[in-house]
Amino acid sequence: MARPRPASICAGPKTSCCFTATMAMTPFRQVLAADVTLAEWEARRRREHALTVVVRRNLPRALAPRVHVIDARSGELELAADAGAVAAMLRQRSADLLAALRRQGWEFTGIRVRVQVRADAAPTPKAAVNQPDRSSLQSMAALARRLPRGPLKSALERFLRRSG
Repeated sequence: MARPRPASICAGPKTSCCFTATMAMTPFRQVLAADVTLAEWEARRRREHALTVVVRRNLPRALAPRVHVIDARSGELELAADAGAVAAMLRQRSADLLAALRRQGWEFTGIRVRVQVRADAAPTPKAAVNQPDRSSLQSMAALARRLPRGPLKSALERFLRRSG
């Protein structure tokens, strides 16, 4: 079996800091599995992610994306909510949520809810303004000329004035 050639790594063309890398690239998953502490963290992350999915499935659609599991290591499930109102709704639903989790095989004695406001929330995109094209404006102007006096004609004329 051919051995991989060492790669040369340099800090830059103007420096003399170059060395040969003899280590092959190791997949990140193997690095996580090799270290005991990192493997425990990864196992905890996977468990909490799976539990977050289950919790969100048992919540109303508007509430679900604003809740995630913080800690599920002890007998008490700790959830984080994005706002105080979301936390209040979670507290009201905690008994139903515990029962639903028990039915799905997750055993907890209680639920603790914390408010954890996130500053990295992406702003909602602005709605694109749908501007009418010239031919639409011309046909609306022709319609406004044919209409009898009344609220529809005045509203259409006002719209045409504002849209240019």
